[in-house]
Amino acid sequence: MSAGGSDHLAEAGHAEQAGDLPAAVAHLRGHLAQHPADAPSRLRLGHLLFTLGETKAARAVLAELDHAGRAEVPGAADLAELAGRANRLLALMDERDGALTAAEIRWERILATDIDDPEAQRHLRALHPGVPRGSRDLSLGTLVAPAGVRTSRFRLLRELGRGSTATVYLVRDERLDLPLALKVLHPHLAGAAREETRARFFAEARVAARLRHPGVVAIYDLDEATRSLVMEYVEGGTLRQLLRDGGGRPRDTALLMAFARSLLRALAYVHGAGVVHGDLKPGNLLLRSAGDVVLADFGGARLAGAAASGQGTPLYLAPEQFRGASPSAATDLFAAGAILWELAAGRPARQPHDLLANPDAVAPLPPDALPDPAAASLRAVIDQLIAADPARRPAAAAAALAALDRV
Repeated sequence: MSAGGSDHLAEAGHAEQAGDLPAAVAHLRGHLAQHPADAPSRLRLGHLLFTLGETKAARAVLAELDHAGRAEVPGAADLAELAGRANRLLALMDERDGALTAAEIRWERILATDIDDPEAQRHLRALHPGVPRGSRDLSLGTLVAPAGVRTSRFRLLRELGRGSTATVYLVRDERLDLPLALKVLHPHLAGAAREETRARFFAEARVAARLRHPGVVAIYDLDEATRSLVMEYVEGGTLRQLLRDGGGRPRDTALLMAFARSLLRALAYVHGAGVVHGDLKPGNLLLRSAGDVVLADFGGARLAGAAASGQGTPLYLAPEQFRGASPSAATDLFAAGAILWELAAGRPARQPHDLLANPDAVAPLPPDALPDPAAASLRAVIDQLIAADPARRPAAAAAALAALDRV
């Protein structure tokens, strides 16, 4: 830091202690002219301008800090606390200026990180005195904090599912009057230490958002500030729910063939777009209707040829992945085969103890799994898909799809 910059900071401190806030502002402006990246001094200047009632000037000073803390830029995580404090000041300015909706969104952004923040809770109660605010109230919810907070657009209806990193809610877009699925990363992923996890989550969401196919769940919007994304709601639930609630498996040959065609058709499109799903499992397959599969939750998705972003779910991992291989179209095909094996047999193709003993060993389908002669091609395709050697699997999902219709 230059001597001039140091002098400006020292003089600003002296002026502030003496109660001469305009002089402190002038010195801080001089310092930031020489050191525009000094975020703490920028926040300090914004606070002084706010205290002096110079709202417009304070907004101009704080806007850059607020934006940098939420943007995907190197070192953005280091600005998170300062950006949060800037956001509080901007929320107060919004209230002072009568921009109550903007203020509400800013306070809810704070609650997205800490649902129990007392200042945010207090201001939101003042903005909406008739609306209960509490972590146990799930009758209201929002894009920002699905734990009792509400915005003007999304209303929480119910929880659809919860995993180790995120929860998915059924919400209603009250502007468009449409049901949607809202996926929100858990608050413990908001900190700087989980920046890489968040970046991977949104990178994978952007990969999936570029895909447009009936067999791929549509992603409509994402918001990194609230750690959330808005998706198409597929009302049929997951294949895992069907297997659990339906007694184990669909027994109709035509329905099993429809499942296989739908899954392979979606995979053919995804792979043709240069994308690998990376985490195929029954819990990540949604159902539009019986036999109509939709790929969701690209938790391990990556552009083909890029560094691996996920290791998938052990029961559906291809043998080569246990030896360190990255997700690929071939590993997706193995996972598809394991899923179809489970659909046909009513139980997983492997158990956890099988993975420890010999991950390469995947037994052929039991004879009673597909007794209908009309299912002979499906049995053959499943056997090819679960081959331990990736070279023995179908060359592509499209090839497996074509093989289903061979007599």
